[in-house]
Amino acid sequence: MSSAIPLKVKSSPKGSTIGGGVKAIGFEILAHLERFLENGEAAAIDMRSLPMAPNEYNELIDMLGQGELDLTIDMAGPTRIRETAYSGVWWVQHKGPDDRILSEYIEINRIPDFLCAQTDQIEDAVRELNDRLKGAL
Repeated sequence: MSSAIPLKVKSSPKGSTIGGGVKAIGFEILAHLERFLENGEAAAIDMRSLPMAPNEYNELIDMLGQGELDLTIDMAGPTRIRETAYSGVWWVQHKGPDDRILSEYIEINRIPDFLCAQTDQIEDAVRELNDRLKGAL
């Protein structure tokens, strides 16, 4: 019995023309995605470090399309996590309280890395829960 959850792509990136700069970024994403598939190596592309014209930025959004998940969480400002139409490729945008973009990444991973609990956070949780339970006895 399969435990897979069926997902449906909301928009398809197929069939649109891709400019040279966007195509280069697309090939970089593809190379990272292939490495991730081969050996589990996650990667992130810092969108704020790329010299892109506004039309290229929108072209890239169109090329990657929209997947099933699109959520916003509050982390000292809104953080939007958008699954693209390509499994394992995520668009992550962090904004400040003033709605200004602070960081923006295309992340290649099963889920965006910052959503995973870090070892030091889990260690803190173990200590805090242990202390609370011992204090409750």
